Amino acid sequence: MKNFTQVFKTAIAAIVLLLAFTTTASAQSNADKGAVAVTAQMKKELSLNDSQYNKVLQINRDYLNSIAKAKKTEKSVPVRNKRIKMISSSREKKLKSVLTDGQYRTYAATRAANQKLLEKYYK
Repeated sequence: MKNFTQVFKTAIAAIVLLLAFTTTASAQSNADKGAVAVTAQMKKELSLNDSQYNKVLQINRDYLNSIAKAKKTEKSVPVRNKRIKMISSSREKKLKSVLTDGQYRTYAATRAANQKLLEKYYK
């Protein structure tokens, strides 16, 4: 009977770990999909070169992962909104450092559309 209990506990632990990894992979996958979709749109709108594309992709990936984490961990709405505002501000600074002045102006003009696309991946 002791052997059965040990096997049962091990099986339950394995299932819990599998669910944890699956959930994490799913969230990561959604952030990756969103980052690729938004960055592809930005490449088209802004004529990003390959170097810029890779940098913007990483910025967008980090942004979506950070937003998802904030939404998951911050229980207080005001604290969560403040955190999201800080994450968004950081993203803007990073994008501005990667894009040319003309590209950034074009990006700023289409920011609302890009934001709607991003929201599909972190809501």
